Parts: sequence; C-alpha cells; structure tokens
Amino acid sequence: MRNAWRLALAYMRHYKKQTAALFVGILLSASLLTGVGSLFASGKEAAKENARTEYGDWHYEMRCDFPWFEEFLKDVKESTEDEGTILSGEGFRLEKYGVETVRKAISDPFEIQYVYGDEGYMEIMGRELLDGRLPEEENEIAADAQTLRNLGVSDVPGSTVELDGETFTVTGIVSEMPEKLGDLMGDYMQVFVSPELDYGRNGSFLYLRFDESSPVLGQMKAFAEQYGVDGGTVARNNGMSGYVGAEETKLSGEQIRAALTDPSLGLPWIWGSLNENEALTEGVVLLALALFAAFIIYSIFQVSVLRRLSQYSVMQTLGMTDGSAFGMLMTEMALVLAGGYTAGTLLGNGAAALIYRKVGRIFITRNQVGETVARHTGVSTEETAAELSVSALPDAGVFHVDLQVIWTGALFLILVLALVSLVLIRKMRKLTLRQMIAKDASGGRRNRKIYSLKYENLTGILAKKFMFSRKGTFIGILLSLSVGSVIFLGTAYVTENTRTNNELTFAADDGLGSDIQVYEGSDSLEDTIPEKTVETLKEIDGLESVYPVRYMLGEIPLYDGMLKGTSFFAETAGEEGFDPDPEIMEKYNGQIVRTGEDDYRLKVNIYGYDDEMLESLNDYVLEGSIDPDQMRKENTVLFKTLMDGQGNYDVIDISAGDTVQIRTPDDPEAESETLRFQSGAENYRDRSLRIGALISRPLAKVETYIGDDGVSNVDIIMTNEQMEKNFGVTGYQTISISLTGHADAEGADRAADEIRSAVSGISRCVVKDYTAQIQAQNLYLDQQIMFFYGIAAVLLLISLLHIMNSMQYLVAERRYEFSILRAMGITDAGFLKMLMKEGLRYGIYSSIVMLAVYWIVQKVLYYFMVHVYLYLHPQGMISPGYLIFIVMLDVALCTGAMVLSGRRQPTEARPAE
Repeated sequence: MRNAWRLALAYMRHYKKQTAALFVGILLSASLLTGVGSLFASGKEAAKENARTEYGDWHYEMRCDFPWFEEFLKDVKESTEDEGTILSGEGFRLEKYGVETVRKAISDPFEIQYVYGDEGYMEIMGRELLDGRLPEEENEIAADAQTLRNLGVSDVPGSTVELDGETFTVTGIVSEMPEKLGDLMGDYMQVFVSPELDYGRNGSFLYLRFDESSPVLGQMKAFAEQYGVDGGTVARNNGMSGYVGAEETKLSGEQIRAALTDPSLGLPWIWGSLNENEALTEGVVLLALALFAAFIIYSIFQVSVLRRLSQYSVMQTLGMTDGSAFGMLMTEMALVLAGGYTAGTLLGNGAAALIYRKVGRIFITRNQVGETVARHTGVSTEETAAELSVSALPDAGVFHVDLQVIWTGALFLILVLALVSLVLIRKMRKLTLRQMIAKDASGGRRNRKIYSLKYENLTGILAKKFMFSRKGTFIGILLSLSVGSVIFLGTAYVTENTRTNNELTFAADDGLGSDIQVYEGSDSLEDTIPEKTVETLKEIDGLESVYPVRYMLGEIPLYDGMLKGTSFFAETAGEEGFDPDPEIMEKYNGQIVRTGEDDYRLKVNIYGYDDEMLESLNDYVLEGSIDPDQMRKENTVLFKTLMDGQGNYDVIDISAGDTVQIRTPDDPEAESETLRFQSGAENYRDRSLRIGALISRPLAKVETYIGDDGVSNVDIIMTNEQMEKNFGVTGYQTISISLTGHADAEGADRAADEIRSAVSGISRCVVKDYTAQIQAQNLYLDQQIMFFYGIAAVLLLISLLHIMNSMQYLVAERRYEFSILRAMGITDAGFLKMLMKEGLRYGIYSSIVMLAVYWIVQKVLYYFMVHVYLYLHPQGMISPGYLIFIVMLDVALCTGAMVLSGRRQPTEARPAE
C-alpha cells in the first residue's frame, strides 16, 4: 500500500498536465453536480415553507369529539418527551397539535364560522394576535382585518358588529387565515369567540403535526391504530402532503405495466404521477450530470494511463500483479478526487449560494410559483403597485447545502473510479509487453498495406491511415467527442423552448398579457362597458393599446362521439369525489349536458376581439390561419379546443374548415333560466359558423360565468363586428390595456387613475393594475432563462476540456509512428499539415456523428416537452445558429488541439521512456 501511494504521487508530479486536467474535470463536474443539487434542495425547502405558510403548519385533521380524544389528552399531559416532541408512540412522534371547536356557522351576510381555537390551534394556523386581546366573554369576538372590512366594521378593538341578530364587541385583531386553506376546507370566514359561548351545536377538530424527518403517512396510521381513530374522519393537508410523505405510494409495479400498455396513459401519465413536486425531474437532471462527470473522468484519466504503459510493462515484468496495479490506479485517482471533489463542492455551493441569493425564486417548485401568481392576480383596486412587486412571488428563504447530494455524489464517483480502474487494468491485460513498451493501446493488427506507391499526397494518406486503421478506436473517439456537444445542444434546445413556453403561458394562462385590465365583475349579461367609454379610454395619454372584448355565453352540440374525453368534465366524469361546481350547476345547468349515448351539449364562452388581439393569437394556432378581414367577410370563427393530459388536442374531433353549430340566447342581455339553455326554442338563436383556425389558448378571458382558465374550457372567438352581427352584442365585458413602453411608474399610476375615473360611473366595473406584477414575472422568467444558459455554458466548458484531452489521447496513441516519421525526415511543415488534416477530419466526422445523435436526443426532448411538461408549441428543431456555432467550434478545437498536441511530441525515433 505504501508503494502504491509513492508511485501514485510520483506519477501525479511527473504528469502534471494530465493530473491538472483530471483535477479540473472533477472540480467542474463536482461544482455543477453539488451546486445544482443544493439549488434544487433549497427551492424545495422554500416551497415547503411557503406551503406551510399558505396552508397551515399541520399534516392531518380529524373530528375529535369522540371518546378516544380524552385518552389522547391524558397521554399528552403525562408525556415527558424532550423539547420539540409532545408525544411519542409506537411508530409516530407528534410535535404539535391544536383543537378547533366550531360553535356556529351562518351564511348571511357571508359564510362565517364562530370558532374557538386553543393556543395550539392558533399557533399551528399562524393566527397571531396583532392588536388587543382574545375574547373572554360571550359577547366578544376577534377577527382578521379583512373579515372586519368585509363586514363593514372598523378593524380596531372596541368596534361593534351585528351577526345573526346578536351584537358583538371586537376585542382583538388577528392575522389572516392561511391563504390557501379555503381551497381545502371550503370558502368561509372565521371569527374567534370565547370558550364561554356555546350554542350546543359544536363540532371539534384536531390538527396534528408529526415529525417530518420520516414520512408522516406511516405516523398517522400508527396514531390512528393506537387511539382507534376512524380513518373516514381524517383529512389530509394537501398543500403540505407532497413535501412530507403524507400520501400513499403513487404507483405500483402493476399500475406502471398497465399504463405502458394503455395508449391513453403511457409514459406521460406515469411520469406525472411519480413527479411529485418535480422530484423525478430533478433526480433525472442530477443523474445526467453524474453520468457526464463519470464520462469525463474516464476520458481524461485513460490518456494519463496510456502515456505510462511502458512503465507498467516494466513493473509487470518485475512481478506487479493486477491487484497492485488496481490499487495504484485507485490511489492516484482517489487523491485527485479528494482534492477536486472537495474544491468543486466548495466552489459549486459557494456559487450556488450567490445565485440563490439573487434569483432563488426560480428554483421553487413550479406549481408553488403558479399558485402564488394566480393568487395575486385577484387583488382589489385599492392595492398599490408596490404591493405587487417582486415580493408577490414566493419567498425563496435561505440557501440549504444538500449534504445528501454531496455524499451520494462522492460515493458514486468513488464507484466510478473503481470501475475505471478495472476497465483500464482489463485493457492493459489484453496488451502484450511489446505493445505496452511501444505505448500502443490499440491491440489490433497492423495494416501492412503500402499507400505511397499509388498516391503522391503522403500527408493526406497518413492522416487517413491513422484514422481508419483502428476502426473501433475511431468510432469510440467520434462518440466521445460528440457527447459534450450533444448535451450542450440539448440544454440550449430546452432553454430556447422554455423561453417561448414561458412567454406564451405568461400572456395566456397567467392572464398577464396586458398592463391593466378593466372588466365587469358581474355574471349578468346586461352589465357591460359602453362603446363610448372605450373611445374615451383611447384618448388617455400614455396608453399604447386599448383592446375591448365582447362576450356571450353559448352552447354547442357534440354528436356521434365527437367528444372523446368525457372524463374532462366533472358532469360526465363519473368519478367519486369529482363533483361538479354547485354554482355552475345551479346557474347554468352545468358545463356539459348529456343528450344521448355519445351526444352532448357543451357550454362555451364566445368572445369578440379587436383585430390586433386576433393577430396576437397567431402564436397559439394549431391548425388553419387567422385573418380578421377574411373572418368578417366569410363569417368564420376561431375554435379554442381542449388539450388532454398528454398535450394532445384531440379531445374534441373537430378541425379547421368544419362547421360548428352555436346556440345563444336571442336576447343579448338574457338572464336566469335562459342561460341554463332549458327555455323554449323561441328564446334562442342558432348559427352555423365555419371554423377558420383551431387555437390552443385564448387571450382576454371572462371568468364570471362558466369560468375560463384558458385550458379546460372551449371558446369561440371572432371579431367584435361579428359579435354584433351574429348575436346583437354591442357592449364590452373586459378591456385589455397596454401602456406605452416609455411609461415610468408615475406615468403608469397616472394612467391607471384616469382609467378608473373614466369607468367610475359604470356599475360593478373593476380596474386591475398588473404593471408591477408583470415586471416581477418578467424578471423571474429572465432569471430562469439566464440560469439555464449558465448551466449550458458550464457544460460546454467541460466539453471543451474533454475535446482537448481526446485530441491528446489521439496523438499519444500514435506517438511511436510520429517518432518514426520524424526520423525518416518529414518536415515540420509536412508534419503540421498532416496533423491539421487529421484534426479537421475528426472535427467534421465528429460533427456529423454529433448531429445524428442530437437528432435522436431532440426527438426524445420534444416528446417530453409536448406530452409530459405540456409546453405550448415547442419548436421541432433548434435554431440553426446553435448548430453552426457548435460545428465550427468542434472543427476548430479538434484541429487546434491536434496540432498543439502533435508539436509537443519528441523528435527521436524511439518513444521516450
């Protein structure tokens, strides 16, 4: 072992350049692997803490007005657990609990619960006392400021409010309910009452928070088993479940096999089911980086071993065994790994910490960002632009070093070193002593064919001979040279399409396509914005565009199986727990009605757009074309169709050129029963309109009727003139306004104030200023794309290092031949010319292989972007500029590296020992 250390250190000192190359390769690979791992971990931790704030710091909730609860309280009281744990049992550790008792619930003027919450409940829900005190008497309440404002009461202690015929005094102001809790528990407000108030209609609920160091699902099962809790009374905090292991295993092996044989499910469904909070995506990225690091280490180190084959032959003659050789190689690589991986980890995490400090929000799980953005699009007109700044995005929290990735990466690379050492020992075992002394690692037969008798261009002949004489080596080198370029191009391709997808979803799905939105916050067709108001808005200084939108609710028939995805709608899904929206059922008789075995009538949103907005939809065209003048002339429409869970737009069997039957109320200001489409035929008008184009998303949307999230609704879009001609609609439901590009914050505020003044006399008209939020989102998207480009740049740098090393490998492998050519009198110019030709050919051939391999990789990436990540309109091919750049870089680098490495070779006929 001592000799192995001494030899390893000696070789590292003697072959300084190879050692340095290996050190840099490991350093960069470790930096990328551990840095990205820590960024992912930090983002996930921030997402979890944001979810904790938004949903409450609890895992499970259950009814507790049962006998078992007394036993639980007794155990808690007698527990002597350490700080941080209040109760332990067989298979669980409970850290917090809280009890909520609902004393009463009223529905007028709003859905309000009278609640008494103990200290644990207030803590677990984050309900802090901001002012005053909690209620102590029966006629006292405490509430958050927003609830009090909605009740028309001043949000200061001492105010009085009348609820359900009783007068209460406000004794305290508490912080608001967790922001997303309403989505889980129902849309209601809370007022806190004293423990003395009791109407005899109590419902008590226990909230539990377990130790998160192990999956909480198993702990909940153990808790339920110990106390005999009925599983039917237990509810899960879905907002936290994905971060703490609160759900059952997503898929079994049998389910995966079944999905792979079902065309409607397949890989996209499996991936989506397993990819909780992007865990699978992040794992694949880290695995790819680890494999790339392994490839780089092997590529670089084998050159170092090749250069010392003659020394190994001498040691084998003196009795060195394969085990000793393996120990020597492992020792050398382990020494370099120890230094390179340590330095790389420090460098990578240091750089990651700086990146996270600046752009940490881009690493938060995607659905967490989406929920936060969606939440802030509903701000009231009183909120200022400052409240919609970058702070509207999730809090990135603090940077966390992912020790698991660091140790896992180190273990993986140690195993790689062992495998590389075994491969190199096996390779040396196949060589004869003569080949090792000559440093000829090919092990193949010599080609004795004489070329110079037939050709005069000796340098060209030699270049070809050197390249093709060892076909296995030649193919391996080409693949080796191509790997880095393929990874770089793949990263650039995904980045380019991510930018496009972000821009499209930003304008359509996020609803942030315009700076200011003016809309009717009403579900009555008679509430509209007059045309004269639109003309007034167009005269306001500082507005670049004013796009008014007309609206009508309609219904279309889908006969003879045209609707292929009945599970798309709650009314036809037939799945337990997938219930239709009760409000839509009451007002509109649901979104879809079944009229026959394969026949349906579907509610649709009908929009009228201005020409400029129609032309903006060209980015979302699936089939056909958009021409506003032709639409007016031929009375054609756009059809926003449905997308299934795999990114396919064939949920409805309809195409551009088909005719759609549209039924609308005859009265453009129809109300009540008419909008259920169940009145007599005389109350409706029917139109047959040809579809000019299919599109994937609308832009301006109206959400106050059957809703429109841009994805799960069918929309019919036409010009505003067609809306008046076909349906008699003259008023507008929403107006999208963009400010001039040079408008500053003060100008934007002034324009928004003038807009509010212009619409102030219109009933239920709301103005929303999104300028600051758009700025924040644009910053977020730019930061995300810059990070992707940074990763691509680091991958390219490692690839360049690998190409340089591969060229040195080629020259070192032919060192003996080069020495003979030198001894035979080849001139420096001839030798240089030969090297240039060989390097040029390697650059060209490797570029061809790279393009072929990348074509396959791109097909795979395209499939994932379309069917798994549901990108909007990804490009099938990367921009030609990337391909031209990487081909020219490969050719130049191969040529330059070959010449540089060849000129450093000795001129004597025999290889130097």
